[in-house]
Amino acid sequence: MLLIFGFLARTLYLGWDEIVAYDWDLDYLDLIIAFSLMLSAAAFYAYLWKVILERLGTPLSYRKSYRIFFLSQLGRYLPGKVWGILGLVYLSQKEGVSKVTSGASVTLQLLLQVVSGLMIFAVTLPFWRDVDSVTGLYVLFVFFPAGLILLHPVLVNRGLNLALRVTGQAKVELNWGYTYLLGQLGLWGVFWLVNGVAHYFLIRSIYSSSLPPVPVLAGIFAIAWVAGFLSLVTPSGLGVMEGTLVFLLSFYFPLHVATIIALWSRLARTVGDLACATIAWGS
Repeated sequence: MLLIFGFLARTLYLGWDEIVAYDWDLDYLDLIIAFSLMLSAAAFYAYLWKVILERLGTPLSYRKSYRIFFLSQLGRYLPGKVWGILGLVYLSQKEGVSKVTSGASVTLQLLLQVVSGLMIFAVTLPFWRDVDSVTGLYVLFVFFPAGLILLHPVLVNRGLNLALRVTGQAKVELNWGYTYLLGQLGLWGVFWLVNGVAHYFLIRSIYSSSLPPVPVLAGIFAIAWVAGFLSLVTPSGLGVMEGTLVFLLSFYFPLHVATIIALWSRLARTVGDLACATIAWGS
């Protein structure tokens, strides 16, 4: 993580003259649109967890689901990847949800989020402006068929119960058909698309020249989230997500601009998480 931030700092230092020379006039309307869409995507994020919980036989009101989800999400900012999950399990228990059910729900959500993020990145590659410059990335098309395989009910069942067994939880028999899982995948596709639109306006709020198409941004921010999540020890993917964003955004922006955008998006997401937690606390 320190190496990545060292690289980002060096990039900003080397491009400082161009950074200072550019007119970084903040567009407040674009920022308001971006933040509104980010909050909407976050609300939909909590809804997707609520749907999984209901499918597991434990319905909760959306208000309670939102509160549990976003208060527990603050745990992502602590080192390690378990605090947000432990917080969700703890808060769910207070609402009568068993450890097994809440553990299964968050495991399934993370599986769907990771697989859908990989697949979204793969299907958005044809939208890239300069196909020749990203030819090396086309090997990642394998993410799409791999995702369809990973979401087969047999593999989902086995993966879920392996995760539950590792954490000392009882086995769960998941009777989800392939059609239902593909429907869930479609909902996550909507989430990533809204997220892409939100980041389009977020970038445009500070830099409006030659922006990538929305599908490209949706794919970039999806794969960057996956990379940050899979980094295991970094809190909320800190550093790894930014490094991935800078690399992929540099196909469209000067390196120092891509670095500023990555840091700007981190700031916006952190403020968004705090806003959601504040709303959850007051609900």
